[in-house]
Amino acid sequence: MMLGWRARIGQMRPATAIEGAEEWRSVAPVGVAFADARTIVPRVDDEGLKVMMSQVLEAARQLATAKVDLIVQCGAPGTFLRGPGHDEEVCAQIRDTTGIPAITMMGAQMDALKALGAKTVAVATIYSDEVNRKMANYMEAYGFSVKSMIGLQITDPFEASVHDADSAYRLGKQALKEAGQADAILISCGTYRTFATLPYLEMDTRTPVVSSNQATLWRALRACGLPDQIPNLGKLWTVA
Repeated sequence: MMLGWRARIGQMRPATAIEGAEEWRSVAPVGVAFADARTIVPRVDDEGLKVMMSQVLEAARQLATAKVDLIVQCGAPGTFLRGPGHDEEVCAQIRDTTGIPAITMMGAQMDALKALGAKTVAVATIYSDEVNRKMANYMEAYGFSVKSMIGLQITDPFEASVHDADSAYRLGKQALKEAGQADAILISCGTYRTFATLPYLEMDTRTPVVSSNQATLWRALRACGLPDQIPNLGKLWTVA
């Protein structure tokens, strides 16, 4: 039986980031397979992310050779730093280049928050304050009220991989505490592991949690027409 007999999903991720791809594979539904392509990110800042995004179409062409059903651009700052509407532009460029539909990680996070009915959000990231400010501006342009935003001030893309899922749990709780109250917690960074602790953060805070890898996998499966509900990975899977 061919791998990916239900769906073949192509994911492009920063070359330093093996965590997100492995989180996806650890919970992949039966019949779903992933093809990988990598982009180089010198630094998690404006100039470094421009370098990453300059490689997107070549990565998409690589993924197209695997006959994937969907291409996923991972690396949320690569699109939100360019401002509202850039996600749609990137998806259109990938589709025009390969003939394959595409989604972005940042777009998936926004779709997940909308699916949960969230209007106010407490945000935790690995990013610097400079990058976080641009993310907050992007989210507010899409109608979300960012009640708090805290980051680990990481600019070395590899450094995010040394933080385990318990770090995301603590940072998410801190973001909610600073917000006072929010409709949802968003933990943003595809290298930041969240799957092991996400259900406990949601349970302990009584607040829906969205993370980059969770939301993007959810959006990718739905884009492929698959209704799977992955257990122990948050309320998101039960609402849409």
